[in-house]
Amino acid sequence: MGEFTVGMCWLTLPSASFIELVELSARFGFPTLSLGPALVHQQIEAGDTPTMMRKRLADAGVRMAYIDAIVSGLPGLAPPTPPSDPASCFEAAEMLEAPMVNVAHYKGRPVGFDELADGVGALCRDAARHGLKVGLEPIAGTGFPDLATTDRLARASGESNCGLLFDPTHWSNAGSTVADIRALEPGRIVGFQLCDITTTRPRDPAQGMFWRDLPGEGTLPLWEVTEAVLANNPALTVELESLTPELRDLPPEAGAARCRAAMDVWVQGRPQ
Repeated sequence: MGEFTVGMCWLTLPSASFIELVELSARFGFPTLSLGPALVHQQIEAGDTPTMMRKRLADAGVRMAYIDAIVSGLPGLAPPTPPSDPASCFEAAEMLEAPMVNVAHYKGRPVGFDELADGVGALCRDAARHGLKVGLEPIAGTGFPDLATTDRLARASGESNCGLLFDPTHWSNAGSTVADIRALEPGRIVGFQLCDITTTRPRDPAQGMFWRDLPGEGTLPLWEVTEAVLANNPALTVELESLTPELRDLPPEAGAARCRAAMDVWVQGRPQ
């Protein structure tokens, strides 16, 4: 694993606007950014054009990693509901030239494997018409419950633009191991949301969505996990997605500074 840089996921600074996320990512050394589709559409409603938004990113030296996330419109999920539906997310990705959209089966009802694979395939074909990759995010207790099952779904979709978006919290909550990461065919992981968790803490009621510690502040073997993920796909960008009460309650600038300090400590402690 070579030089290590980490970008920013929008949920880490949940009260920040699009402009704040771009400016803070640049100022605190987070070179890539994932954005929720609502933030993109809100900025358009505020008067920006897609060209203006792309210029803000370019001037800041920040690149888009992906739009996060499609959580409606698949079998087992709610009907297509803006801004979490495929069309809204594809539009947001195209406006900002993001290469990928994240897809989660969050709060989905159980559906058959074949039905879900067919739905994923249709979504991926639609994404391909927009020039986009799709990252399926395994989340325990959903239709994408773990790495192995989600990889089977991605393959069963039959579409080459479909891979996995990895989050250590969900990996741990599913009872997965580093060996499960290493068992994946090279290149199957297409996105990496970096966080830590304290495994002795009771799980939150939202399928592990919250209580994601900053790297090095939880109990996961996070460097071992990180090395396994990046060995699967050395071309990955990595984005920080820590959802904690502390970061939620801090103003965005203070939250970004807190993240930068934690990342510097974690990277300095990297095993040799």
